[in-house]
Amino acid sequence: MLVKKIEGLSDETEVLPFEVGHLPERFQQEVLNKTNETPERKLKGLQKLKQLIKSENIFDDTEFDEDFLVLFLRSEDYDVLSALQRLKNAVALKKSYVEMFSDQVYENIAITFTKNITTFLPYRCPDGCAVMYINLDNWIPEEFPVAEVKRMAPILLLQALRDPMTQVNGFKVIIDAKSNPLRHCSFQNIYLMYHGSQYCLPGKFHSYHLVNQSATSRFCIALMKPFFSEELKNKIHIHSSPEELLDFFPSYMIPTRYGGKLGDYDLTPWLRKAMKPEVLSNLLGRTRIS
Repeated sequence: MLVKKIEGLSDETEVLPFEVGHLPERFQQEVLNKTNETPERKLKGLQKLKQLIKSENIFDDTEFDEDFLVLFLRSEDYDVLSALQRLKNAVALKKSYVEMFSDQVYENIAITFTKNITTFLPYRCPDGCAVMYINLDNWIPEEFPVAEVKRMAPILLLQALRDPMTQVNGFKVIIDAKSNPLRHCSFQNIYLMYHGSQYCLPGKFHSYHLVNQSATSRFCIALMKPFFSEELKNKIHIHSSPEELLDFFPSYMIPTRYGGKLGDYDLTPWLRKAMKPEVLSNLLGRTRIS
């Protein structure tokens, strides 16, 4: 069911949950509008991308299912060469940072959801975007070490992108930067986060909303800004008060602490499914058995 009963909304109001699993009818036209996809272009794009993959040594020990390759084609609006480069970047990241893609333990990663450190909001924007919510004030690095943060990121983002709704409509991000735990992150890790999200992940980020900025977060943004493209700079919204989020998001999907109507919620069932061993083994392609 897509229509959710939410206090203050009429029965006809369609509220999309985070986990949809398919494209509702009203979003099917968006595949063409937002990703440039037609059945013919999809078929030819997959054929060409698979041919190019065979010619790249970096993929010699990895195989991909077609649904996964579609993520990269959609993220690059069916520019096959750009999709190939993004896929190469992602696989190179995995090879360089093996620890991000190994030793993933549900009980460790689940802390990010149970403590509301990094999670997704349970409802989507009316335009279909999934919203990632990051509350740095809830992050205690001694409880959730940086190593687990690095393992968490590819799981949350790549598994969220298995949903066609996220492939087509992308992400928005809300960051509560009140606390200063970023002091525990090196410049290398901050750059890794930037490189991974902007050049490796096969997903589109439409906007970033920062509330409760701390001195540390201001410093980090100033440090990274020279690397940002003009397009990325235009996506960053720094709000003078948390309530300004309501100028960009419906109140039903914004937590009450920011003036919205969203109470407690639990997305750990989604995370448990996303972390099944057979799912994790195909997180960024499957190792080819000789």
